[in-house]
Amino acid sequence: MDNLNSTPAHICQNCGHDLSGNYCSNCGQKSDEVFKKSVFSILGHFFEELFTWDSRFFSSMKYLFLKPGYLTHEYISGRIQRYVSPLKMFLFTSLVLFFIMLKSDPDQYKALVDEANEDDFMREFILSEQNSSSNSKELFVDNFNDQFNDNVTIYIFVIMFLFSVLLKIVYITKNYYYSEHVVFTLHFFTFVLWNFLLGVITQGLGDISVLMFIYLVPGVYLFLAIKRVYHRTLWKAVIAGMFLTFSYWLLVTGWVIGTVLLSAVRAA
Repeated sequence: MDNLNSTPAHICQNCGHDLSGNYCSNCGQKSDEVFKKSVFSILGHFFEELFTWDSRFFSSMKYLFLKPGYLTHEYISGRIQRYVSPLKMFLFTSLVLFFIMLKSDPDQYKALVDEANEDDFMREFILSEQNSSSNSKELFVDNFNDQFNDNVTIYIFVIMFLFSVLLKIVYITKNYYYSEHVVFTLHFFTFVLWNFLLGVITQGLGDISVLMFIYLVPGVYLFLAIKRVYHRTLWKAVIAGMFLTFSYWLLVTGWVIGTVLLSAVRAA
């Protein structure tokens, strides 16, 4: 944000060249693009490049994985043209995750009921809904798998909305637009989905892969991203990072468990 506030209006935020019209003659970014801070402007930017595929995607993914918070800082500082939009990156990742989950193991009922421990509370809840349902077991299983596979990537939008609102509350005293918290959330949860995908691929390792890729790695990543985007001092980043990491753990747990329970209810 400091770069945006200190750079003259006649200088392109993306490449630093002088502006002589509505578009930068050097990189092509629109001159007033950086000053549009509404959520609708982010959506507009996404739809403009929805069907554009170029090397920016690979460079954006590199920064997403190797430099936590860097893409968000670049984006809200006005360097938009260099990278793929955060919404496009997130939607592409969610589609990849959805496709691989369906191809690798579309039968979530088997994993959650047949292969689970007998005292697992989610298994008990699913069986309770199944027993109270008027549908046959085969129909219930089909309905459950359809509900789970269709909605696991949809319900995360609710979690992301709550997380972005939480960011707004935590940093309400700072001069951040809500849309900038949305950008941070999209980048962070894109990273989360890739880790979720790694968890699915390595699920044969047991619970350790879940703890590592769903909780531990994203937690460390979140702290580093918060430090880069929101804080200049380490101790403030530690306090905010601990709170937001714990909040993320609660939200992602609610996402997974909530998807299972709602799928069971709707399958009955």
